[in-house]
Amino acid sequence: MSIQKYRAFLTAVEEKNLTKAAKILGYTQPGISLMISSLEQDFGFPLLIRTKDGILPTENGQYLQGFMQQIISLENSLVEASYRLKGLEIGELRIGALPSVCSQWLPEIIYRFLLKHPNIDLKIFEGVYGTILEDLSKGQIDVAFVSTPVPENFDFISLWTDPILAVLSRDNPLSQQKKIDLKDLIQFPFLVPNSGGDESVLYVLQSENLTANIRFRIKGDVATIAMIERGLGVSLIPKLAITAHSRNVVTRPLTRNYNRNIGICIRSLKYASPLASAFIQESKDFIASI
Repeated sequence: MSIQKYRAFLTAVEEKNLTKAAKILGYTQPGISLMISSLEQDFGFPLLIRTKDGILPTENGQYLQGFMQQIISLENSLVEASYRLKGLEIGELRIGALPSVCSQWLPEIIYRFLLKHPNIDLKIFEGVYGTILEDLSKGQIDVAFVSTPVPENFDFISLWTDPILAVLSRDNPLSQQKKIDLKDLIQFPFLVPNSGGDESVLYVLQSENLTANIRFRIKGDVATIAMIERGLGVSLIPKLAITAHSRNVVTRPLTRNYNRNIGICIRSLKYASPLASAFIQESKDFIASI
């Protein structure tokens, strides 16, 4: 079996299309089909199925997907190490991050990282909590900025304690209070994230055994804040996500403190590539400086 076959399979799964995968890898469509067919013969069972939504992995293919990605990651680490020994540095690092991290932290972290590693190709993927962890588990990104909880089979480096605040319009009568009791806040229509988004809101409510009148489920803090500005409800949002909120929106601490723990998640610190390790250290240094 060859790593080229693994790359062909993984790219086909990611693109859900053999023609696109072939173009990315520099093969013809028949060529990449032959590579995947050869890989299926090596394993002794089908790896891909064709559906109306494109190419998808079979159950066996999905099971082996992570192992193939680990092998490719180890090969990348080997290549990086060999270039370091020759005084050179090349490679690619794929970073997944929550929107608040993308806007507040990543620009400075990337700037500092590239000053030391100018020849590295960085790819940034912004997404919600669930999507980022799914991409990490599939090997489609190398490191992920997320909040806890994270799956037990991942390693997590805690970076920041982010307070969760009540967010409401200036016209809301509770805006006159210095701190807000959750029991008072849930008297108003609530805005919460879509499934797969930040679970902070639901976590806080569940911790207090409270049930809110959920009016809207929204993807993204920016949209949530815009809805609050128009008086369409209230919400709980981590402080890092609301630094640039509208003039017609106010934030207030809760009478009982709640926080989310933001950090870097990686499949394995032990087997992290030199680039991933360097990026994690740069991120830790940046957080220590603010």
